[in-house]
Amino acid sequence: MSATTVETSLGLMDVLSKFVIPFLIAALTAYFSTRFALSKFYKEKWWEKRLEAFTEIINIAYRLKMCNEYFMNCEYAKRELGEYRFKPHPKEIEDQLGAEYWIDLQELERIAQLADFTLTTRVKNLLDVYVKARKEMMDDHYKDAIDSLDASEKDLILSEKLLSDLVSEAKRELKIN
Repeated sequence: MSATTVETSLGLMDVLSKFVIPFLIAALTAYFSTRFALSKFYKEKWWEKRLEAFTEIINIAYRLKMCNEYFMNCEYAKRELGEYRFKPHPKEIEDQLGAEYWIDLQELERIAQLADFTLTTRVKNLLDVYVKARKEMMDDHYKDAIDSLDASEKDLILSEKLLSDLVSEAKRELKIN
């Protein structure tokens, strides 16, 4: 081997060790760092979307529970069975409350159809059970199998259970203590 060949080989090795290898290491590091950061970003975004969906459905369940509680108290007041301190809302506010109640029920049914995609299968099952039980209870009420007070009590129990189950599922799914 000639001296020129040895110098060329050493020069090439010098270029490789000083430029090419560090460049390859930097490129691989950048690739994996970017991939890790994007993965973390997408997981956080998905968590935020789930949090938003759970917050929405829990808010609806809470409003339903509060309306059911109010309407049950109205039933007690009609029969003079409840607290004497209960004062019903004026007619226009009560009508607005009833309209918002039905809107929330429809929204809950809509979310139940999409829950597999936006939430969890367990949430979908909880919503389906609630919708079905409420429908059966309302059918019984319309067929005069139960009176309005019993229907109000059952509706309140169903909405309280739904709210409690949704909060528990949200805590479990979102890993909130």
